Amino acid sequence: NASFSRQPRCAEGRLGSRRCSCDAGFQMRAGGVCHDVDECQLFQSSPQTRLCLHDCVNLPGSYRCLCPPGYLLHADRNVCEDVNECAGKQHNCTLGDLCINTFGGHRCVRPKCPPPRHNTSYVKTSAFQCERNPCPMESRACRLAATSISFHYLPLQSNRTVPRVLFKMSTTRFVGDSLRFAIMSGRGQGVFAVRRSDRQTGELVLTSPVAGPATLEVELEMSEFSRKVLLGKHIFKVTAFVSPYEF
Repeated sequence: NASFSRQPRCAEGRLGSRRCSCDAGFQMRAGGVCHDVDECQLFQSSPQTRLCLHDCVNLPGSYRCLCPPGYLLHADRNVCEDVNECAGKQHNCTLGDLCINTFGGHRCVRPKCPPPRHNTSYVKTSAFQCERNPCPMESRACRLAATSISFHYLPLQSNRTVPRVLFKMSTTRFVGDSLRFAIMSGRGQGVFAVRRSDRQTGELVLTSPVAGPATLEVELEMSEFSRKVLLGKHIFKVTAFVSPYEF
């Protein structure tokens, strides 16, 4: 491409000397012609010297950074910033869906309470929470069922450093003498662990880096006891949307 090479700027000096130089972004090569410096090839391959967070396009005398769909290029710093499609109403979620912003995109979700079973039924008390209806006096199955079920959606970048606390669970109405936290089920539960951070708080911890795109689901249970008698259970359904990108 002819635009990637050009003639140098030359000036006559004293005693018949001649000095030639190239424009910024060009370099003099054999034959006295200025050739473009490919900054992308020189610097982009190494994490220490890379010019762009995502893609680098070489231009005559310069370069340009590109971001993937769902990101905007920050002009000052050549970094890609996530576009919040949910806040900007740029999503395709239908009526009744909830929009969850993720890194580089969004998801449409519709949390649902479980159907009635064994004299146990739930009512939606907020967009992300179901509460158990009062139990019939004689129904032990209902009393052993979860008192509440809540839904939590977490955006996550690819290959995050670990260990990393993703989520905390606690209760505001703690009337027992002990709480127990456990992972019950879910896709990708092998990369999670639960630990206690204090007497009333449990933490969901990411223990292994996850390469995106991926969707991880895990169901956590917090059980409240008084003198080893179960007072109530709370279920936390956590979904992590892992981006294909590390930013």
